[in-house]
Order: sequence, then C-alpha cells, then structure tokens
Amino acid sequence: MRIKVMFFIATLNGGGAERVTVTLIRELNPKKFDIYLVLVNKEGVFFELIPNYVKIIELKSTRTLFSIISLRKVIRDIQPDIIYSTLFRTHIAIELSIKGIHLKPKRIYRSPTSPKILLERGEINSFMRYLISRAYQNADMVLAQTSDMKKEIVEYHNIDNNKVVTFINPIDKDLIDNQIKNSSNPFDDSFINIVGAGRLSSLKGFDTLLYAFKKVLDKNDKFFLHIIGRDGGEQLNLEKIANELSISHRVKFWGFQKNPYRFFYYTQLYILSSRREGLPNTVLENQYIGKPIVATRCISFMDELIDNGINGWVVDVDDINALSSAILNYKKLNIKNSKTRRDNSLDINILLLDIIKR
Repeated sequence: MRIKVMFFIATLNGGGAERVTVTLIRELNPKKFDIYLVLVNKEGVFFELIPNYVKIIELKSTRTLFSIISLRKVIRDIQPDIIYSTLFRTHIAIELSIKGIHLKPKRIYRSPTSPKILLERGEINSFMRYLISRAYQNADMVLAQTSDMKKEIVEYHNIDNNKVVTFINPIDKDLIDNQIKNSSNPFDDSFINIVGAGRLSSLKGFDTLLYAFKKVLDKNDKFFLHIIGRDGGEQLNLEKIANELSISHRVKFWGFQKNPYRFFYYTQLYILSSRREGLPNTVLENQYIGKPIVATRCISFMDELIDNGINGWVVDVDDINALSSAILNYKKLNIKNSKTRRDNSLDINILLLDIIKR
C-alpha cells in the first residue's frame, strides 16, 4: 500500500527549516510514498531541488494563518496519511484546519528551535506557547533536533516523553558532492579565507563576528572574511560596522548563493557566530566536507557536536575575544583525529513507516 505524505511549509525561501524539508522530500522513496508539497506561496530558492514526482500545491495566501480554509480543502482532497510540518505557525495552521474533519492524518511536528531559549527570552507569549503545546499534544510524533531539545519540549510543553523523537537534521550528501564536483574556487588564495553563512539577521551574530575579525586582522592581516546569505534586515548595519572598523576591504558580503558548498569546500575555516539556533545545518555540512569549525554555544549540543580543540573551537555567545582567539588559532586543530558523529541516526523512510503502524 502506498502512503500519502503531505509536507506543509510557507515558502521555499532559503532557511534551515526549508532546507531540512527539501532534504527529507528528496530522501523519501517515491516507490513507497505519494509525496505532496503544500505551500502558502510558491516561491523560494529551493524549487529546483524538488524532484519532478512531487505534487506541488499552492494556497496563494498572504500569511500562513490566513490560509487555513484553503489548507482544509487541500487536506480533504488529498486525504494524506501523514502531514509533516517544521515551523510553529504551520503546526498551528494544520491543527486549526483539521478541526471537524472526520479522517485525521498522522501528524509529525518538528521543533525548529529551543523552547527554553524562546520562553526565557520572551520571544513567544503565553498564548503562542499554549497553541504550540496543544499542537504537540495532538501530534503523533514530535521531532527534536537534539537530546537537550527533547527534554525541553517535554518539560515546557507538557507532553509524553515517548512521543518525542530525537532526529538530527539530515544532510543531502549527494547534493553536496555534486555541487562541489568541478566547482571553481571563489577565493584569492593569497589570503586565509574564512566563511560565515546564514541569513543576515541579529540572531546570526555577524556583528560580533565583525568585531572579532577586527581583532584578528590587528594580529594577522592575512585573513579575509566571506559572509554568504540573504539579507534579513541587517546587511546595511553590518556594512556600516565593517566601515567603522576599517575592515571593509577584507570583508565581502556575497548574498544568497545557490551553491554554498563550493565556499565551504575551499575555505580554511568555517565560522558560526549565532546567538540562537535549532541545530545549524551549516555546521553539519562543513563537518561532512571535513572543515575545521569555530562555533558559539548557541545550543548546548555544540559541545557534543564539535570535538573542542580537535575539529573545531567552541566559544561562548558574543565573546569577541574568545572568537577572535579561536580564529587565530585554527591551525592548532587536528581535524583528522576527530571522532565526532556526522551522520543522522534515523532514516525518514523508516520513521514514516513506523508512525503508520502506531
């Protein structure tokens, strides 16, 4: 029996949640699953990665929560066995849309980030917490990106521990290998080229990275910083900081790149300067490629993900001195001795087959 799986997400614009959704779709076996991708708006940079056997449906709404009536009709028409969602607003939209529908599909909700951090920083209010908790309580399975996140979901949203599954973000190895193959070097090799990647927003901590990079250049002017990622409202501010620090001649903002992997492949060091993350895909991807990494403790799991002093350095969030020191000392790393696990322990095909049996 073929299983109908429906993925629901707002758009396919560049982001970690979108990237993971596309990877999962590409990993599913089309001989066993009928795959539907439902979008609030049919836009985004990842469309070319969607296989042609995936049925794409656009709701054409201005906002996710305004699409509930259209989503309800689509669910009735498709009658999916499983619905997968990866963002809080899509979780809530699904819950509202299936009210009153007699045939309810199995629901898998992935937690995009740490509930503890969101609540402690006041980034979601009590009403949003209630809606998320209700969605998780109604779900058949909740995916946590790390073991710590699983504990937080159980505690902060009051749900059964057995319902939450730790599912480390998958990486698309075939895509990475193909995009690296025959790719050209984007850098001037007379410099030590280091890379940071992500949406240019406050959460990514690129401002801290620029201040740290100033200290790096004061001690070693051979470095060049490359930042790739679409503007999330901070690019002008970041460019202003670079100018004020007189380092703009050694910093390049590349914007969004369809092939970020050639940057990762040719860099000497990857930098993650984030203040908050769920589980950063770029760290997993750079580990797969075999690159040394300097990362902040934006999640506690980072100390498990990186062998500190071997395949990378882990520093505290917004610690400019520690970040600059780690960059300057990247050559002391011995990445060949790293024993860090890089592979996801679960297969999405097995996971979906398992949930059908529940």
